[in-house]
Amino acid sequence: MRYTKFEIERYKGIRDKAIIDLSHLPNSKIFTMVGLNESGKTSLLEAINLLQNEEDSDLAYKMIHIADKGNFTGDITISATLELDEDDEQRIRAFCSKELSFTLTRPIQEITVKKCFKFNSSKFDRSHSTWTLPLYGKTKKGKTEKRLYEANREGWNQVVAFIESNFPRILFYENFLFEFPERIYLTSEYDVKQNQEYALIIQDILDSFDDNLTVQDHIVSRFKSASPEDESSLDAIMSQMEAKLTDVIMGGWGDVFTTGGDEIVVDIGEDKIGGVYIEIKIKQGHSRYSISERSLGFRWFFSFLLFTQFRKERKNEFGETLFLLDEPASNLHPKSQHNLLKIFEQLSNDCKIIYSTHSHHLIDLKNLPGTYIVQNKSIDYENESRYLRSNTDIKVYPYRSFASTHPNEIDHYKPILDAIDYEPSQLELDSDIICLEGKNDYYTFKLMSRLTDVGTGMKFYPGASVDKYDQLFRLYLAWGKNFLAVFDADRAGTQAKGRYEKDLGPDISGHIFLLSDFDSDWKGYTTEKLFTEQDKIRIIRYAFPMETTYNKGKFNTALQQIYIDGAAVDLDDETISNFTLLLNQIQTRISDLEKHLT
Repeated sequence: MRYTKFEIERYKGIRDKAIIDLSHLPNSKIFTMVGLNESGKTSLLEAINLLQNEEDSDLAYKMIHIADKGNFTGDITISATLELDEDDEQRIRAFCSKELSFTLTRPIQEITVKKCFKFNSSKFDRSHSTWTLPLYGKTKKGKTEKRLYEANREGWNQVVAFIESNFPRILFYENFLFEFPERIYLTSEYDVKQNQEYALIIQDILDSFDDNLTVQDHIVSRFKSASPEDESSLDAIMSQMEAKLTDVIMGGWGDVFTTGGDEIVVDIGEDKIGGVYIEIKIKQGHSRYSISERSLGFRWFFSFLLFTQFRKERKNEFGETLFLLDEPASNLHPKSQHNLLKIFEQLSNDCKIIYSTHSHHLIDLKNLPGTYIVQNKSIDYENESRYLRSNTDIKVYPYRSFASTHPNEIDHYKPILDAIDYEPSQLELDSDIICLEGKNDYYTFKLMSRLTDVGTGMKFYPGASVDKYDQLFRLYLAWGKNFLAVFDADRAGTQAKGRYEKDLGPDISGHIFLLSDFDSDWKGYTTEKLFTEQDKIRIIRYAFPMETTYNKGKFNTALQQIYIDGAAVDLDDETISNFTLLLNQIQTRISDLEKHLT
């Protein structure tokens, strides 16, 4: 079971409806909410979280838009759509058959749950949920198909409760700067809420071994036992935990900060009243340090991995866990933020992540299909003193539609930089870039450099179109930065190259190439013609298995999906040869230009 869509109406600053669609092609596991402060990113995450977590009725008034707080009568609604897989369908069929003697005759496939918060004169009345759940089937002795809701209302309610218990977990983390305890108690003497959470994480770590280990049977009981066998077994488990924590957390820390060498040690002890506890410390050389003694960045990162990588291992939870992260890593160095994207990629293997940010270092071009722009339409960021909170109007736009309507584009991701009011310094122009016509060429070149293992380190740049490079070319020429442009050898590419050479003069010579400049047989070629016809269909069928004919839009969508998934695809020798030749020549020419500049 997985979440595919959320719809939020009239929650806080959302005047109308906000839709977060997680199902559109190309598919993504990572979704980014991008916007400035006060844009409404946190409100969206809070609303999604309310689907599984009740708002304190005494604080429910905070859900009302500030302009309506005086006298609001109406509903605030949050809905989720979930897609079922074959295992989900089988569990529900088995439940209906065993508990209700009702045989389902149609697949369910999709469920929508809407949670409604009712207010009367700005006072919270109640909350309730409505379900769109098509359950059709037959009773044990029945001959005609019936809807379970009409045939057995109480039975329908039982099925709803069963399905709800199988929902994927939604986990909202506003911050990972927790006060990490010096001791994590494993026995009920210290059954306070904070300790409970950490004790459950210890169980999650054991679950990651997939050995059916439990805290009580394999740690606490063995610790209290006096037998040498139990002591030996406990030592083995503690060593396993230390190795796992060191690998996941310190390994991840090294990936992000390019440092390492420290180890995590796990000690077990018992206090004066018999409470058994775990202590987690960092070993550096001969010294040991508690988590609280390490830097702010390390404490954030340690808690982040503990409550995500291990939390998703929890037993008896079904479907894709959904993590909601509000402004993650905002206290980390920009380079560390950028490297954190790799950790997100690893984390999302069997779960989904929605995170908010206003940092361009936490925006991954690969995941732009899953990016949403969040704007508060009432704020004039040129003159924030004019902002009235009562006018708050939060809007959410899929990046694809936002970019297509955004003015003054010079490249594919310029609109997202505009959305966070990004101003580059003169130190930030990246040298040795390969300018391409647009995002489709970007994903093509990134994918083929991986599949051919040629040019994997090259910096490809997705333009907004072949005609919108005037500003960038002038800037790079003026600052002496190295770049290469590769255009299709069609009419548009040929005309654009001629215009740039005329307008920019001899300085642009040797920087702009058509595909036909790399191979004379490619005259008139666009990038997709470098693929054989058979490969085009193979690629399309990766995302659209039933397709048998070429469609340019579906071809580009499938290419992007293959790139996002990091998938392998078996391509003809001709296709591989074409891109190997092209990428090798691009490498050579960008290198020659670099030598000329120096």
